[in-house]
Amino acid sequence: MKIRGDRVPGRSGTLYQRTKKKQLQNGQTKEYPLVPGDRDPHNIEHWFWQLTYKEKQADGKYKSRTVSVAPEQVAAVKVLIAGNAQLELIISYLRGST
Repeated sequence: MKIRGDRVPGRSGTLYQRTKKKQLQNGQTKEYPLVPGDRDPHNIEHWFWQLTYKEKQADGKYKSRTVSVAPEQVAAVKVLIAGNAQLELIISYLRGST
């Protein structure tokens, strides 16, 4: 699931849900975060979350950046993205609240 605001430079970015697969010493592969039963695409706790955005470099090119989003911050970030908040506001929120 992607949550994206308007495609305006300096605005919002994109919120992604993801998982991480790790191979254990016994050869098994586990998917994290661990979830009992089936993974629910609408349950915030069943995913790792990240905000991806593009940052303009001094030479005029853009570079993609990613910031981790804690599960308790996801709802607020969704609201900020839906309101096309400035990227600086979203990043300061993520760094300032835990």
